[in-house]
Parts: sequence; C-alpha cells; structure tokens
Amino acid sequence: MLEKLQKLGVSLQAIDQPIDFSIPESKIILAVYLATSEVENDKKSRNVSLGLQKARLEGRWINKAPLGYRNKIIADGKKYIAVYAPEAFIIREVFEEIIKAKRVTLSEIYKEALAKGLKCSRSAFYILVRNPIYCGQIKIPETGDEKSRIIDGLHAGIVSVALFEQVQKKLRNLINSRLVKKKRVLNENYLLRGILLCPDCGKTLTGSSSQGRSRKYYYYYCTGKCKYRIRADYINAGFQMFLQDIKIDVSFCKRANDLLKEIDKGRQQDYQIKKREIGKAMDGSIDRSLNAHKLFSEGKIDYDDYFLIKENCKAYLKKYASELRELALNAGAGIYGKNAGDSIFYRLAEVYKLSDVLMKQRIARLFFPEKVIADENILNMLPEFIKKIFGLELVKDSPMKERDFNNDEIEMNQFLSSVGQQKA
Repeated sequence: MLEKLQKLGVSLQAIDQPIDFSIPESKIILAVYLATSEVENDKKSRNVSLGLQKARLEGRWINKAPLGYRNKIIADGKKYIAVYAPEAFIIREVFEEIIKAKRVTLSEIYKEALAKGLKCSRSAFYILVRNPIYCGQIKIPETGDEKSRIIDGLHAGIVSVALFEQVQKKLRNLINSRLVKKKRVLNENYLLRGILLCPDCGKTLTGSSSQGRSRKYYYYYCTGKCKYRIRADYINAGFQMFLQDIKIDVSFCKRANDLLKEIDKGRQQDYQIKKREIGKAMDGSIDRSLNAHKLFSEGKIDYDDYFLIKENCKAYLKKYASELRELALNAGAGIYGKNAGDSIFYRLAEVYKLSDVLMKQRIARLFFPEKVIADENILNMLPEFIKKIFGLELVKDSPMKERDFNNDEIEMNQFLSSVGQQKA
C-alpha cells in the first residue's frame, strides 16, 4: 500500500515515531512498528477470548439475551439476563405442550405460540426448544483440548431441568421414528385394510387400484403367489348396509345403557376437574394483570412491560373463556337419556356415514377386533359375540361348543363400552 501511495505521489506523514521513507533502512523500523501493533492486537483479542470463556465458565450469559430474557445491569455495572414474563410464560407453555401432546407436531405448537404473542421465526423456534439456556444452563463451546459441555448458569431457568430433558428425549424419539417409519396415508377405499385375510393362503390383504375405461376400481388383494383379490367397494358397501339393517338385541339394551351412563359419569367428573383447572388459570391471569398494574404504579416497571403483560393476560382470559364454554357444551351434549343406549346403536350407520376415514376405521375395528377371512358376505366374517349382541342368526358350521363363553361376555362388554367411547 505504501508503494502504491508513493507511485500516486502521496507522501505518508507519521505524527508519532516519524519515518524518513527516502532512507532504505527505514523499512526495517516500519516493520518493527507494524509487527508491534499486530502483536498488541493479538494479545487484546486473546485476553477478550479468555475473559469471555471465564465468564461462561462462571455461568454468565455474555451475548444478547435470548427470547424470554432481557439484558440487565446491576448497580456495580455487572451485566446479567433476567426472565421477561410475557415471553417466558409462552415459552414455558410450549415445553409443557410438547410433553402433553401424544403426537408431537412442532409446527402446530409453533402456530399456537405465534397466536399467543411469541415473535420468532420457525427456524428460531426449533432452536429455542433445544436450547439449554431455558432450563438455567449454559453450553460451553469447544476450545483447544477441552470438549463442549453444559454447566449450570447464574440466570433463572424458565423451565425445570427435568422438563427440558423430557422434551429433548421426546424430540429425539420423534426424529428417530420419522427416520424409521413413513407416514401412512389413509384411503377411504380401503377401510378394512389390515383386517382381511386371504382365504387361500392366509396372508393379510392389502389394497390396490386398477384403471378401467371410465373409472378406477379398488381391490383388496393378496401379495402371495395365489394372487387372490376381491372388490373393495363391494365389501365396504356391504359393511355400511349391514350397519343400516342391524338392531341391538333387547337383552343387551339395559347393559348398553348402564355402560353408557358409566362412561358419561366419568366424562362429567373430567369436566368438573378441567373446569376447576381453567378457573385457577383464569384467576392466575387476573392476579398477574393486577400485580403488573401495582408494579407500574410504583414505578418498578415501565409502561411497555405493563402493557405487554396486560395484553397477554387479556388474550389468555379470552382463550380460557372459550375453552370453558366449549367444555360446558361438550359436557352437556354427553348426558344420556333413558333411550340413549338404543339411539346410538340404532344410529351406527348414520355415525359411520358422517365420520372421517379414521373414525370409520375405528368403527370397523369394533366389529372386527381380530383379522378375519375375507368373504363377500359380511355376516360370515362377524365374530360370534357381535352376532349375539345384535341377535343375528349364527352360522351353522360355527364351532360354538368349543368357544369360551366367559370370553364372549368380556368381548361383549368391551364392544358395548367401546361404542359409547367412540360416541363420546
């Protein structure tokens, strides 16, 4: 650069430690000056790095506060991060929701968090649920011979260490299951897939379609050498017609009513428990709003913090009120009358017709709890306890004498109870 400047007719003037560039030996002095400043910069950089590493080892967060925290400074000038209530409350609910959900779907939980007021991108959210900062810990990066590790931080955690570890375990299991299993797409044309067995070789039938001249034809077929297949639409339509024609036997009406009432009693108890939980949550939101108003009046928090807490509490109260209303409507709809047991069993075809694919499969599996040999006549595939419940004529060659009647009673009770559970 000096050579370029000299060629352009620009002379360099040094205020401190002047150098006469007309003397060739002055380049040696210049090199010493430049090397000295470079070494000084390196020393400063090293000291800063050591200072940051020392702060991390002490458990201090040295960067900009992550979502859910705010940077603060105490009287002696030391910096720290403190929990920021509006965001922290949502983040805590995110971790709890991941544990509660039977099937973890982070995208849905992310959308719910956004609706509650959390502001972050989808990728930042996925990093958030894996960041140990939220359980009061700090990750120490790898330096030299020391491996990366996690230590306890000086800041307060938003969630407990136990809850954070449970979430990480569930997320790991989710990733592993996605690698192993492919999502199975439900097809309304193969409602009995997985139930029917090949009458020739005994293998489980699967589903396939064949393109005709004007439309597709669907079949349950065997993957074995026998190549057996049967029209899926015929069997599916036969099962739906069977549901329309059946009526529960009079001797089972009372038992069905008693089981349904027992189910409803349990639902009412659950309703009261959830009602109390929502009531406590609403009281908590009201208390938080009042406490924020008090702190604002005393000058302990600024208006922005007070406004955020107030709006957050208002949103939660609206959400809790909606949940309570929906819960009350569902509980009221679940009360069975005197003929409720008859009505649900007489309306199985209607329920089946209006249900989605998953519910239709569940109803089908109530009637076929075990795999059965495929037959064009649905009655020939039904278990004996189903025939008893609906007063159907038993198949002549059915080995009734060899059956366990105690087992029949258990299966009947399970079926009647399951129908009530599906309706609920």
